[in-house]
Amino acid sequence: MKALVLRFGLMMLVGCCFSLQASAQFTHTNDMEARPVHEYNTITMIGSPYVYKDWAKGSLTLKNGTVYQGIDLMYDQVKDAIIFKTKNGDVKELLEPVQEFKIGYIENNQPVERTFRSGYSGDGVPAKAFMEVLADGQVVLLKRTSKKIFDRKHYSSATIDREVQESDDYYIAVGDKAVKVKKSKSSLLAAIPDKKDYLETYIKSNALNLRDDSDMAKLVAYYNSL
Repeated sequence: MKALVLRFGLMMLVGCCFSLQASAQFTHTNDMEARPVHEYNTITMIGSPYVYKDWAKGSLTLKNGTVYQGIDLMYDQVKDAIIFKTKNGDVKELLEPVQEFKIGYIENNQPVERTFRSGYSGDGVPAKAFMEVLADGQVVLLKRTSKKIFDRKHYSSATIDREVQESDDYYIAVGDKAVKVKKSKSSLLAAIPDKKDYLETYIKSNALNLRDDSDMAKLVAYYNSL
């Protein structure tokens, strides 16, 4: 019972955050250019094509500056597409050019908010690709997750296994130019070399594991604070 109350409270917290933002500016999702969605059969699928498997509250900022707040979102990482519910409850795929979107949900009884941004180029970045912002500032740490669906038929069996496989790439960006980096100290320091001595000391004193997303983000946040 306590766990249920806690979960409900956290969901209300996430919802309130988006509601407060929504009071500042809101435009009905029915106004957006979109098309009907062909949904996946996820019942027989191993893994999920979405960044989060359920509907979550989020916000959108279009390239033209229009902001949509407090709407139900899903992010399809196979198609690199944003799925949303209209005011009438219809499920649509967004066709408008998006600058940034945020999505918030509860995971392990903790509120999570993730930010995705487009408009970066360079070093193999797909055009119009959404990149997750892990650390923001003068220098931005970005993560690009790509997913593909594979169907496998077992030998001498009519059964087909459908599985989602994902791959991650990381980038350091200044302005709209992104450079791919590896999850290692040498690669990260090569991308932001001007404060190397400070960063070396910070890595050592904080025992950072730069194969971990959160520790990579801490290092870039520290760089931006110098």
